Amino acid sequence: MTVYKKATIPLVCTYDDEADAAYVYLQHPIADAGVDRTITFDSRHGMLNIDLDARGHVLGLEIIGARAHLPPALLQAVLDAER
Repeated sequence: MTVYKKATIPLVCTYDDEADAAYVYLQHPIADAGVDRTITFDSRHGMLNIDLDARGHVLGLEIIGARAHLPPALLQAVLDAER
């Protein structure tokens, strides 16, 4: 049985406009040395890095080439919040 339930949690995201890289935190903050390994998915359209802790839990996602892959409203909201 599949259950869909809407969860309301704050989204923590950073965006570097010059590098066109965004980071979406699934756990925030990430402790120093909290990332045990990173899995990289690379394609000609961009790169996705998934950071995992020692137990294999996903801590966050880094999206390189974010303008091509994330909603413009999300990136603009992050830029506006950082100013």
